[in-house]
Amino acid sequence: MKINPSQLRSLLAAYVPARLPVLITGAPGIGKSDIVSQAAKAAGHDLLISHPVVEDPTDSKGLPFPNSDGSGARFLPFGDLAKAMTAERPLVWFIDDLGQASPSVQAAKMQLLLARKIGEHKLPEYVTFVAATNRRVDNAGVSNILDPLKSRFATIVELEPCIQAWTEWAVSNDVAPDLIAFLRF
Repeated sequence: MKINPSQLRSLLAAYVPARLPVLITGAPGIGKSDIVSQAAKAAGHDLLISHPVVEDPTDSKGLPFPNSDGSGARFLPFGDLAKAMTAERPLVWFIDDLGQASPSVQAAKMQLLLARKIGEHKLPEYVTFVAATNRRVDNAGVSNILDPLKSRFATIVELEPCIQAWTEWAVSNDVAPDLIAFLRF
């Protein structure tokens, strides 16, 4: 489904409080990340931004650590996983540039998105997933998103830029009039 920035804001305003995961696709530099940040703030949620393109699969599961008696091992959460697991307030976990991540990192995210847990580690109920990616046609390093990972999202939308919506945003955010005029030209 193709939507404009104001429609994406409305969709996130409904989906974030309901804890429904959303995947946003679109060209580079059109505001996907900024809109997610604004939506988290508007909902009164904290924002955790992950960049899976620079992650290892263990980032999603934790580091294996042996039990003191040598009988086995457990996975110790660290980084973004540890932050999400210990969140005490509503949190939007924003997975940015998901399509650039390796297939093994994408696969490691599947259980988190579907079951809201990984191994023995369970996420608090008030963590909401939102992800964004460029499209393969944008030549932005996107190889593909695994189909089973796509199926974990409640909806997948494609953000289309809209010069009128951007102009309204730019005027309200004191963007230089010369830049606004140039882009409208």
